[in-house]
Amino acid sequence: MNTLNPMRSIRQLECAIVKGDINRAAALTGKCLREGLHPSLIIEQGILLAMEIVGERWKTNEYFIPNILVSAMATKLSLNTLHPALMTLRPRFTGKAVAGTVRGDVHDIGKNILLMFMEANGFEIIDLGIDVAPEQFVKAVKKEKPDLLLLSCLYTLTMHSMEETIIALKKAGLKGSVKTLIGGAPITKEFADSIGADGFGIDAMDGVKKAKELLAGKKGGRKRDGFESRIPSSETRLGSC
Repeated sequence: MNTLNPMRSIRQLECAIVKGDINRAAALTGKCLREGLHPSLIIEQGILLAMEIVGERWKTNEYFIPNILVSAMATKLSLNTLHPALMTLRPRFTGKAVAGTVRGDVHDIGKNILLMFMEANGFEIIDLGIDVAPEQFVKAVKKEKPDLLLLSCLYTLTMHSMEETIIALKKAGLKGSVKTLIGGAPITKEFADSIGADGFGIDAMDGVKKAKELLAGKKGGRKRDGFESRIPSSETRLGSC
């Protein structure tokens, strides 16, 4: 397989998401799959990089809320296109997880990417969605009896909802029956340790790794500083969006 042309398609997908070109993003995702690129590669070097660029342009006031919304829509369509391909790679049952974005936070793209990778690695997922209150998490853990509880947030202001959820689990006598894994842009290992979470993931790939380690009773994994970059080399990054 010619490596350059498929990587060019990923680069085009990245630019389509950055520009919020919804239809082109979905079409290019399909093109990447037809060219034989692995779904995880498309996510890592296309979708996630696009999200990083959008985030940087938001921080520098180059992008505003309408730009963010159309890029988010393009991302979701791209992920929807990838989902069936990821599911065909699904191995035997690994474990069961309840997941959700914590109370006060309505962002779900990062969570959804993680859950796609979790499903592709054999996890059964019960997704509670966004703005999930601690009592809703407790109710779901009682009902579903999962191996893992996955908590996500994007806002610094909603980090406290993760702690409130873990406190609610303790009060309900459930903390010892389920492992808690947290993640999101503002989350660090220090914060995870401070609120009594069992682990945290830097990104989707690391989240799957940590989930498996928790189920196996292991510790370790990557730290936020010094982890390997997802950014492709100059040979595969072609120009600027």
